[in-house]
Amino acid sequence: MAKKKLSFDEIMELADQYGVKDNVLFVSAAERYAGQMDLIRKIQEDLDKNGLIFNVIGSTGQKKVEAHPMASQLPKYNDTANKTLGVMLDIIQKLGRMADSASGLELDLNDI
Repeated sequence: MAKKKLSFDEIMELADQYGVKDNVLFVSAAERYAGQMDLIRKIQEDLDKNGLIFNVIGSTGQKKVEAHPMASQLPKYNDTANKTLGVMLDIIQKLGRMADSASGLELDLNDI
C-alpha cells in the first residue's frame, strides 16, 4: 500500500487531535522543521537570484567556472527536513492518543 503524503499543516492537525501538539519533543521537532524550511527557502532564493554557476577568480588571477556551493547542499537540507517530519509522525504515533471527538481526519498512522 502506498504511503500517504501529509503536509506540515496536516501533521500539526494530527498532533492536535492526538494530544501531542504541546509535547516538548513535538514542539522541538516542529521548531527544527520550521528552521530547516526557512534555510531551504533562503538557499533556493539565493540560487534563483545568483544562478547555479558563476565565475571565480583563482589565486593566480585565472577565471574559473564553479557551481554554486549551496547547490549540492540543498538536497541534503531537504532530506533532513523530510526526516524531521518523520520524527514528528513518530512522536504522534508513539505518544499520541486519539481524542474521542476527533473531527473527521481518521487515519491509520501505520499507513503514513
